[in-house]
Amino acid sequence: MFEQYFDTKTTTNEQFIVDSILEHTMIDEEELYLLKNMLSGLCEGKHEDIEQFRDKILSIRNDSNHIFEHLEEQIIQANFDFQKQYDFLRIFQRVECISSEIFRCANYITIFVRLNGSLPTFCNEDLQSLINCNLEAHEFLKKSLMLYEKNKQDVFSSIHKVVSIKHSIHTIYFNAIETIYRLSNEGSLKLGDMRSIENIFSSLVNIGDSVESASTSLEWLLIT
Repeated sequence: MFEQYFDTKTTTNEQFIVDSILEHTMIDEEELYLLKNMLSGLCEGKHEDIEQFRDKILSIRNDSNHIFEHLEEQIIQANFDFQKQYDFLRIFQRVECISSEIFRCANYITIFVRLNGSLPTFCNEDLQSLINCNLEAHEFLKKSLMLYEKNKQDVFSSIHKVVSIKHSIHTIYFNAIETIYRLSNEGSLKLGDMRSIENIFSSLVNIGDSVESASTSLEWLLIT
């Protein structure tokens, strides 16, 4: 009887943690779409709303921090063995990193606009491709969390798709950054603009890396 009670309690706690991380992921998705709007404004030369989008991301992030500030403590206090506690803490912390990277990218875009930077035309397609890849990868992460209790095989499949998308993100990044450096060496791109654009591209890659890290953390949770 006691074993049945504790098994039920553990399952309930585990589902609560997964649902909380899923809620965090859905909030991050909203931030990602705001970041997409910022990048669209940057590429189209429509800079008037960029600061507002950045402020919305900051507001959402602050609210999210308040909502989830005790989740780590709840994971530690849940009736899990040490390994499961560690796995849940790891995935939660890596999901937190996604939000941090989104806000960092928003800051880089804002700085570039404040400095009246000039964006080379070729960057438009690459920046849009990177944010779309990140949105796609993040959708698979969200799907993985939604499927966690239902179909482990589909979860693994979604995680592998995230890894594949991350490779595409890195390919786009390296091709773009090579062109940026070349333009800078030729004197066609100001040093400050080059550094700002480099930071925007790098932060978009970091978002993809963070999504992959969170996804593979979920994979470790499934196999332990």
